[in-house]
Amino acid sequence: MLKDLGTPAKGLVRAAGLPREIRRRRAILALVILASFTLIVLDARRSAGSPVEPLRHAAASVFGPLESAGSSARQPVDNLRDRFAEVDRLKAENEKLQADNEKLTTELRSTDYARNRAAELDRLLEVAPNYTITPARVIGIGGAQSFNHTVTIDAGTADGVRPDMTVLNGDGLVGRVVRATEGTSTVLLIGDRNSTVGGRLNSTMALGFVSGRGDVTGSLDYKLVDLKARPKVGDRIVSWGSSGNAPYVPGVPIGEITAVTPNEGTLGSTALLKPFVDPTRIDTVGVVTGPPARPPRATVSPEKGG
Repeated sequence: MLKDLGTPAKGLVRAAGLPREIRRRRAILALVILASFTLIVLDARRSAGSPVEPLRHAAASVFGPLESAGSSARQPVDNLRDRFAEVDRLKAENEKLQADNEKLTTELRSTDYARNRAAELDRLLEVAPNYTITPARVIGIGGAQSFNHTVTIDAGTADGVRPDMTVLNGDGLVGRVVRATEGTSTVLLIGDRNSTVGGRLNSTMALGFVSGRGDVTGSLDYKLVDLKARPKVGDRIVSWGSSGNAPYVPGVPIGEITAVTPNEGTLGSTALLKPFVDPTRIDTVGVVTGPPARPPRATVSPEKGG
């Protein structure tokens, strides 16, 4: 009977012990929370007498060197990463600057070319102000048929250009058209061996003939018709024109005399002529496609005496 009563007593002890353990744990948790709150309140004072200050100093002396060592070890890696980022940024900036520079250079070159061509067109009007001029641009250089010194221009029959038309630029006489297609024309330069132009001395109005030498410089020979005429160095020669203004119109500057030599024969003095047009720098030219409007000729009559 006593044995039967003992078993329930042991069960009662376990049932009573379980709530006591829970209460103990709760009491410990409450004490920890209270202690933490107390430390927070005391540390909030931020005074030298704070009981937490020694702990803070101890933690700083322990963990401070470790943090410094970690920062020092990490610094080279951070610096290397920043350096790569800086290199990438500078490279991108350099590429952008190069692209901008190339764009500005292209615009500058095209602007200069447009300005130069506009200036040449203005000078064309000054050289032959009374003629109808069709502007063109040199697009090729080389031989055509049996000619040696020729250029190709981007104007043809569709623009009113025909063979035996005068070609000039802002400096003077370039040559004459020898062949024309719908969109292009071949121009024989006055420096070619097969070229002969009637030329007049500006100073004395003496007539002569200008012939090409066929050399690279475009030098010209000038032979006077008048045996008594004596050209001088520095004299300028202009075209005296052809019948019907073909192939050359009158009054176009040709060149300047640089040397004079006596000539034996049917013609008078022979002079060396430097052309005003540089055959190696021809770009914008004008083709004389129409004569000037012919004004009525004035009549001249002798004065009647009184």
